[in-house]
Amino acid sequence: MIEAFSLKNAHYFGDALASQARLRYRVFIQQRGLDHAHYDRMEYDEFDTPAAVYLVWRDQAQVVRGLMRYVPTSVPYMLERYWPELCQSRSLPKSDKVWEVSRVCVDRAYDPNVRKRIMPELLCAIQEFCQHNGVEAGVGVTRKHLLAHFLRSGIQWLGDEREIEGEREAAFLVPTAHMRPQLHCAKYRIPTRVLSFEPLAQRIAA
Repeated sequence: MIEAFSLKNAHYFGDALASQARLRYRVFIQQRGLDHAHYDRMEYDEFDTPAAVYLVWRDQAQVVRGLMRYVPTSVPYMLERYWPELCQSRSLPKSDKVWEVSRVCVDRAYDPNVRKRIMPELLCAIQEFCQHNGVEAGVGVTRKHLLAHFLRSGIQWLGDEREIEGEREAAFLVPTAHMRPQLHCAKYRIPTRVLSFEPLAQRIAA
């Protein structure tokens, strides 16, 4: 299951908040060598606010192996603050109906046979979260081939590619209806529901 939590309820999810920050440190600082803010081997930025929702995939030891951070565009977000020039075909969204996905990462050191399911499951969870909360679309910045590998339709590229932190990336918008990676779901037999808003301890007790 993918778990979703925010600063408001992170204390119910054990070490998940710190674990996702440690994964970000390994991926963005150790592996990619980016000059991101960090402390005690945990990466963070100014968008880790009470508005942020973290969707995480944890292993049996409760270590976060995959992550997407989701932030409503009604509050400050990365595309708006740092790369607004990437949004060329429409105005920058500013709405509770459109959320930005960021800090997307998967632990490359994890078991490859399991790892291949993590990103498709996270995308399914994003769609479930949007459906549950009345979110109509997601935006973000990524390399085109990465997103197109999972989503074969519905991607709206908002402008030209630019070099972002050493990679050629572009801004995108994906309507909620197109967020589920159908081919990967069929290949890996991903169930219809993958998202849990409840901590593991509560699910076991139930």
